Amino acid sequence: MIDENLKRVYEEALDEGVPDRFKELLNALKQQEQSKGSQK
Repeated sequence: MIDENLKRVYEEALDEGVPDRFKELLNALKQQEQSKGSQK
């Protein structure tokens, strides 16, 4: 019973996707990391 509920909640969370603001923050972090790597 608990396994089924956890699986259902997890699948619903996956279906929601990632908010645009969160994607923007991830992209900004990636760009920072890339620029740090190219300075070496």
